[in-house]
Amino acid sequence: MDYVKPGQMLESLIAMGEAKAQLPVSQKLVRSGMAGAILGCATTLAYTASVQTNMPIAGAILFPIGFVLILLLGLELVTGSFAALPPGRT
Repeated sequence: MDYVKPGQMLESLIAMGEAKAQLPVSQKLVRSGMAGAILGCATTLAYTASVQTNMPIAGAILFPIGFVLILLLGLELVTGSFAALPPGRT
């Protein structure tokens, strides 16, 4: 496993923040809407799995899949913007 130095991590966070700040509003709206839909589906899937199996751990295992999909597809969540935009705008 490669080690990422804190300075390199900060540089990539700044670059990501600058790229997000330059996106047009229409792109942000589409990406955030799709992320919300995926997160809603992941929540429904996790809740259904928990209820049907009567094991809450099943839902706890399935729910993060939604976040992974959002990350892999490059969609927008407000929590990611809170972390990336402030260093990118300085």
